[in-house]
Amino acid sequence: MPGTPGKDLYRNHRKMVKFSLIVPAYNEEESIGRCLNSLKKQSYTDFEIIVVNNNSNDKTKQIAQKIVGKVFDEKRQGYVFAVNSGAKKATGKYLSVCDADTMYPESWLKKINDAFDAEKDIAGVYGGTLVNDSNVFINSIAPPIYGLFLVLSKLFGLDNTSGFNFTFRKDFFFKAGGYDERYTKASPDIELGRRIKKLGRLQLDLSIIVYSSTRRFRKKGYIRTIAMYLKLWLMKLFKKDIKMSYDEYNA
Repeated sequence: MPGTPGKDLYRNHRKMVKFSLIVPAYNEEESIGRCLNSLKKQSYTDFEIIVVNNNSNDKTKQIAQKIVGKVFDEKRQGYVFAVNSGAKKATGKYLSVCDADTMYPESWLKKINDAFDAEKDIAGVYGGTLVNDSNVFINSIAPPIYGLFLVLSKLFGLDNTSGFNFTFRKDFFFKAGGYDERYTKASPDIELGRRIKKLGRLQLDLSIIVYSSTRRFRKKGYIRTIAMYLKLWLMKLFKKDIKMSYDEYNA
């Protein structure tokens, strides 16, 4: 990727460690372009983007190819299969799973690298979110509420490692077994986080933010979706058996 004076100066003064950004995508033609373009604009420059097309029947693959070139295909349908497939192709020290409907600020990856630099013993880093695709009220109240939710969850011993803003060491990912392909219930990212946490500390850093989509809230309704998340959170907190499937959760 072509450098800029600011990026080259950063490269000269810091040891660059490579990140692999995995973007699993199924029928994301409306949003994947914005996601990939935001990733390409990162001020931290040592990274690769691995797009995994998971049987899309729209223009997802063609759009991604125009932006990043090579796109990989995963024929087994499902998020965990797509991410595991991308992880096997990764050459970076750290892995991030980037949702195709999420946008990533230019400083996002630099802040993640700084967090790993500052705390050598951590296995993974996760952060907060902003929203900009809803009304002014939702856009303004969602970030602090979600941030408070993450802090409270951690205080109760539950790292809420949502996949759209969770970065972890690749060696720990594979030592933990990667995403469990037999796990068909909701929140596979948190299930993965629990296993990685057994290998090293997980750090919450609310300065590491992304712009996530509210489309699930708008589709299902805010009250209904919040109630669903609260129920899932309580079940995870008290380690109860989750009945909801990932397909039902992601519908």
